[in-house]
Formats: sequence, structure tokens, C-alpha cells
Amino acid sequence: MTTPEPWPADGPKFSAETLERAEPRGRLHQPWRAAVAGIELVVAVALVAVGWWAWQHGTVTIYLPGPQGAIDVVTRSIGSWLAAAVAAGTVAGLLLLDAIRQVTLALRARRR
Repeated sequence: MTTPEPWPADGPKFSAETLERAEPRGRLHQPWRAAVAGIELVVAVALVAVGWWAWQHGTVTIYLPGPQGAIDVVTRSIGSWLAAAVAAGTVAGLLLLDAIRQVTLALRARRR
């Protein structure tokens, strides 16, 4: 079984080294990524605060009179507030992971 060549038979012939050198290299290592990581950390902290606030609004404590003067305590959960708190925490975690990636790429910046 033969495999076709990636270029036409009558076209120019390139070696694998020439093709590798001809490919454009992405510039992942850039020092400005540290600023992006800082912004992501600030947004992540704000989202944690919003999640905490939403979680506090998601639980409601109700005090009911019980038999013989006792007080029954009922705690209710409001799903929309708890879901918003979980979503804010999840997005904050993802931003934290990306901030770590951005810092790693910023520190590995190539000196020219």
C-alpha cells in the first residue's frame, strides 16, 4: 500500500526540516500576560464575594411557635440563589486556573 505525498509530483520538493521552519510559530510567551492574570484574580475574588452573598440569600430561617412554648426552626433553601452561588464559584475557579496558566506563560517569556 502506498500513501500519497502531501504535495503534487510536479511541484517543488521540500524536506521535512524546511516545512517545519516555514510554519509560523505562535507567540505564547508574552510578559503582558501577568497583567491579564492580575485582572482575572481580581474578578475571581469578586465572584467569590458575589457567590458568598448569593448563598446567604439562598437560605432562609423561619422560627415557628411549637407546642408548650417551644420554638421550631425551619431552614428553607431557595434554589435560584444557591444555583447562582455555585455558578459564581465555578467561574471563579476557572478564572483562577487560567490566571495560573497566564502567570506561568508570563514567567517563561523569552528574553531577546
